[in-house]
Amino acid sequence: MENWVLIFKKCDLPYLATVRCWSGMYAAEIEDEVWLRCPMLHADLDQALRALPAMHSYRQDAQGLLFPLGGNTPVSKLPALDWQPMKQFIPVELPGSALPAQLTQQYTLHLLPAAEYHPGAALKVKLADWQAYAETAPEIRLSALHFALSAGEDVLVMGEPLPPLPGEEYWLRGSILLPAAYDLEWPLLAQLFNQRENGKGTFFLLFEKDGNWQKIEKRCFVPASRAGIRQSKVGHG
Repeated sequence: MENWVLIFKKCDLPYLATVRCWSGMYAAEIEDEVWLRCPMLHADLDQALRALPAMHSYRQDAQGLLFPLGGNTPVSKLPALDWQPMKQFIPVELPGSALPAQLTQQYTLHLLPAAEYHPGAALKVKLADWQAYAETAPEIRLSALHFALSAGEDVLVMGEPLPPLPGEEYWLRGSILLPAAYDLEWPLLAQLFNQRENGKGTFFLLFEKDGNWQKIEKRCFVPASRAGIRQSKVGHG
């Protein structure tokens, strides 16, 4: 059986999360490189592999000879490597020693401009603006909202539609709140990050544009009512 053999820079390892669950996937490390090997199975996998940012891509024959794609002359032979199944090479469980906002000591979560539009799910506003809005907003608009109050006089409002107030808007990826028009540099790792930091699903993980983030307990959100908002004070949810 012929195999695919692809070589990546180690810094591009997160891209391989897209194919970690395909059967027959194996990976190995050589200094600052990651080698990927898998059988030529079918068109869907072939297309997924071609989309990865590999430095080199080869076809390996039964004798271990490496052929460039589209070529009939071998250029090298597959070296003896310590191959590991991809599910073991890129585990779902992330290291517990990682620092906040990091998946491992190598990969920090960065935010970049999003490639597509995502509707807003939350709005961070000042308490004074929120209370002023509540005095005149129709009850039907308030009844669709929930809010949580921080010690810094910021209010995070969630619901649909969001109030027409000045503030920072966020969209929701699972339980991760991301700034409007931004997304994680490695969106596929969001699930792994959420699993480590929010395994029981009791928090929202709120990210800012600079990559800093905080946990907000979901139980801190209360239904929006005119009386409840009017009585809100710093230090009380």
